[in-house]
Amino acid sequence: MNKRFLTADAFQRDCARLAKLVFDDPAWQPDFILALWRGGAQPGVIISEIFAFLGRPVPHAIVKCASYAPGIGNRTDSVVFQGADAILDSLAGKRVLVVDDVFDTGKTAEAALARLADSDTRVATVYWKPTASLVPFPPDYYVRETADWIVFPHELVGLTPEELRVKDPELADILL
Repeated sequence: MNKRFLTADAFQRDCARLAKLVFDDPAWQPDFILALWRGGAQPGVIISEIFAFLGRPVPHAIVKCASYAPGIGNRTDSVVFQGADAILDSLAGKRVLVVDDVFDTGKTAEAALARLADSDTRVATVYWKPTASLVPFPPDYYVRETADWIVFPHELVGLTPEELRVKDPELADILL
C-alpha cells in the first residue's frame, strides 16, 4: 500500500480548494455544514471559516460518525452516529453539506445521506478514492482523486518509527 504523507499546509490548501468549489457552485449553497468526526472536523472548520471570510457565514456542527476501528485499514461492519439524533433531526428540510476528509468505500457518505433523507444533502470530501468505492455515487465535491493511503498531519497510530521519520523527522526526534 502506497502511503501519502500530507503536511498541514498542503491539507489546509486542499481544504480551501474544496471550500471554494462549494462556495462557487451557482446551483446549490448550504444552509448548514455538518462535519463528520474525526476526519471531517478540520475540513469542516476550514470550509466554515472560508465561507465566513468570503461573506457568507453558514452554521456548522460536528457529529461523531465512525466506520473505522483504531489503526490503519481497520473497519467495523457498520457506520454509527453517536449522540447526534437532535442535530440530525433539526436539519430536515435544509440544504446540508456533509464534510469528510476521504471518500473511499463511500459507506460513511451513504449512511449520512440515509440519515439525512429529509434534507437536500450534498457530500464534500477532500480526497476521493474511486477504485475503493462500494456505493453507486461519487461525492458531489472533491479536490483530488487518489488510490494512496493518506496519512494526515495529525495521524500517528499505525505508523512505524521509520514512517514517522519520513512523515516528520523533527516530530520523530521528539517522540522516539
